[in-house]
Amino acid sequence: MPQTRPQNILFCIDTLVRGGTELQLTGLIDRLDRRRFRPHLLTLRPTPAELVPADCPHLAWDVPRLLAPGGLAALARLVRLLRRENMAVVQTFFQDSTLFGGTAARLAGVPVRLACFRDLGFWRTRRQTLLLHRVYPHMTGFLCNAGVVRDNFVEHDGLDPTDITVIPNGVDTAALPWVEHAGPTRHIGLVGNLTRPVKRTDLFLAAAGRVAREHPEVTWHIVGDGQLRPELEAQACREGLADRVVFAGRVADVAGYLERLEVGVLCSDSEGFSNALLEYMFKGCAAVATDVGGNSEAITHEQTGLLVPPDDVEALASAMSRLVKAVPLRQTLARAARAQVAAVFSWDACVTDHMAFYEAGLAAAERGKD
Repeated sequence: MPQTRPQNILFCIDTLVRGGTELQLTGLIDRLDRRRFRPHLLTLRPTPAELVPADCPHLAWDVPRLLAPGGLAALARLVRLLRRENMAVVQTFFQDSTLFGGTAARLAGVPVRLACFRDLGFWRTRRQTLLLHRVYPHMTGFLCNAGVVRDNFVEHDGLDPTDITVIPNGVDTAALPWVEHAGPTRHIGLVGNLTRPVKRTDLFLAAAGRVAREHPEVTWHIVGDGQLRPELEAQACREGLADRVVFAGRVADVAGYLERLEVGVLCSDSEGFSNALLEYMFKGCAAVATDVGGNSEAITHEQTGLLVPPDDVEALASAMSRLVKAVPLRQTLARAARAQVAAVFSWDACVTDHMAFYEAGLAAAERGKD
């Protein structure tokens, strides 16, 4: 769409943490063509300044409760800001930001109003669902990162599938050089924040305890941190793994850390489309993942990784044990995985698709004025 100046776009999210959705958002903001779009970021909860992208105005608001006098005042303030700054696009992430930012965008007359779906909605209560159903009809479109995520929201929210566009996650392929692991399987790890029980780090430890009885030579790695860590450390002791588990905490260079792992595990009960899984596959870690969410879109079972049922400690232990014993299988899966994801996922494609989507939405909005 011809234009003489960049279009203003506001990204609205509850807060920034070192999570998959948040890293995808900041990666997108960093890579947007500033000649076409000028990004702004609104966070509704306290956010560490070091996580905010450079060259992006940050509205660090504190809106602890949306349906309260302070929340309604903040909503009116956002409506005024959107009009004053002539925002062309508002894109929201997670439920509170969609309720808040989506409502404000509609009231302000923002032409392109987008909600993002990046998981299977495991967090939603009935009240949240009812409120979101009031906001969704006022959005002009929806974005998600996997077909299974799209299908979930079509089924549970009655959305028209033609209104939902799938744009796969972006991956910095240059930062994830291939590592060939020629030797035996000695290091198996899981990457994920220790803040949400749904990630099932407890299942990883329980399965590791079973594998360790036959393979005491394996070291187990947990990369991430959060309030669940003390109870997980206690569980590691109960599983007899105290001297064989590395709680690495938050790691700035996750890609570098992955170079020491031969196997990467993702055993969540619910998942949208996992960045960690893609990183395993790029870095040469044979992947074991639960067959939930978009995992089956990334992994072809027995060809580019192993899929196991969720919440099945025996199946998870069996898959990991198999890759300890069968080094040639582990290597074959890792090589095939790298080839598969390299052909599909890149930041260039992700950013190009986002900008084309925004411009198509703006063009449609202009046509609607005629």
